[in-house]
Amino acid sequence: MPNAQIFVALTRQDKETRKHFEAVAKKEAVTLYIQEFEAQKTPPVWQTMRDALAASKVMFLLVGPQLVEAKKKGGVDWSSIQGWLNYEVGIAAALNLDVWVICDNKVAINFPVLYLNNYSLGIETKANGYESKVLRSYGEGSRFEFGYSQTRRFFCPNKLCGAKYNLHNVLLKGESIVCPTCLKPISFPKGWQL
Repeated sequence: MPNAQIFVALTRQDKETRKHFEAVAKKEAVTLYIQEFEAQKTPPVWQTMRDALAASKVMFLLVGPQLVEAKKKGGVDWSSIQGWLNYEVGIAAALNLDVWVICDNKVAINFPVLYLNNYSLGIETKANGYESKVLRSYGEGSRFEFGYSQTRRFFCPNKLCGAKYNLHNVLLKGESIVCPTCLKPISFPKGWQL
């Protein structure tokens, strides 16, 4: 049986983020289709991306420090990145793929992702770590649809947002995160997954 294809979107500048994720993936029965926002593949690009997503089991958006910095700088480069990012997420949603947003260690997302069903903070590169188990599960045909685990189901408390996704982190009492859809800070006075 061929390896499951995993669509990975990130900026070319986040070399360390890519390296961390590839280190995890190389141990699993998956094939990464890497789509750097600045390095589009065969024209027409929209079709190439659509076909790659259609052949994939899942989409991972890797948010590294350089992607966050690109948003801060704005301008034409960010407009291009944002356009492709929205297109990829929209196609993934239309294909009913799981969409993961994974922020690299100590990076807070600063742009909205309007559809996702899995959110994780940090990339764990140790052998048989969490991401490794997730990729292995996709290689075995599993999915992580919203609500696959009652304990991970999360609803953004911002009434104007309403985003719902599986939150894959343990958060200590008093810790906070940023919602990847509305960008509002969310605090956890009682913690999460403790």
